[in-house]
Amino acid sequence: MEALSKKHLMCWQGHNITLTEQNSGMSFLPQIYTVLVNYKGWEDTLECLESLLKLDYPHNKIMVVDNASPDNSFQHLINWAGSYFKNEPSAFAVLTCKQVLEVDTVALEATTKLFFYQSDQNAGFAAGNNIGIRFALQQNSADFLWLLNNDTVVDKNCLSELVKEALSVESKKKKVGIWGSKILYYHAPDTIQALGGKLSLRTFTSSHIAEGLKEAEIPERIQAPDYIVGASMFVSKTFIEQVGLLDESYFLYFEELDWAERGRRKGFTLGFARQSKVFHKEGRSIGSSSSGKKKSELADYHGIRSKIIFFKKFYPERRLQLFFLLMASVVLRLARFQFSRAMTTLRLMLTSR
Repeated sequence: MEALSKKHLMCWQGHNITLTEQNSGMSFLPQIYTVLVNYKGWEDTLECLESLLKLDYPHNKIMVVDNASPDNSFQHLINWAGSYFKNEPSAFAVLTCKQVLEVDTVALEATTKLFFYQSDQNAGFAAGNNIGIRFALQQNSADFLWLLNNDTVVDKNCLSELVKEALSVESKKKKVGIWGSKILYYHAPDTIQALGGKLSLRTFTSSHIAEGLKEAEIPERIQAPDYIVGASMFVSKTFIEQVGLLDESYFLYFEELDWAERGRRKGFTLGFARQSKVFHKEGRSIGSSSSGKKKSELADYHGIRSKIIFFKKFYPERRLQLFFLLMASVVLRLARFQFSRAMTTLRLMLTSR
């Protein structure tokens, strides 16, 4: 980690973070790598990037992975970067497959703060994030990774609050692997979307903690989350080294539940940075609402498929319960006259592992 100047020390004392190591005259801040996955959402990605570049945290590099968008997203992103950094061309880089997938192949500019890479296929949210995670880890400088949805905008101190919370927890020798932010609705910025998520083993459904509450209504003590909502996951390098990457069996949904469950079984708990604010355009990254009849067919398909994968993987003893709950969802789709979706659910029950 890079030694801080006195200027940075003065700035960071305002966040009440203990930066000085015991028995050492040197002070450090962890290096963060932020990963964004883009798929046909370049305009949202640009708004997110502009908010990230205004963060008050000095040690953050950003990796944008385009999941083979067919709408020329990647070129739009590169054109924007060329204009934004016209007086600082070394501040961004377009990476080759060799640079991303092969360790220590090419020395990268120390001044580069923003990286772009286009995958040759859209293998899903987990796969896209894993490309960014692997790249960050092979640089040998990453201390934490921040997985952020591209359809978000962040507060100026959003990342500094995550770092503050992580350093505070680690100084107490607690084994926390992933921290969440306060997720607010982009179009209703005083309203909570999530402070983490809960998983019901009775109904096999997930829900957001404090969803719909006004920010001023958040109680002092909140429920402990079962998982961190994927819109903002701040992850320690140690967690990834011990637990592994995101499971690419999931194309959409349940990948964050899977990560949290695997971490729990390795002794990790979850954290929450109360003052870290992320404003989320719910459903924009997948082109769908998250509820009921408004769900797109793509979202509905992967929601069912990922649920089957998750519960068969972690709760195989509940297969009969899973079967009856899925049959209930078939009946619900028939009641909505969604006959093709009902048939798709039946097929998934037979084919998903």
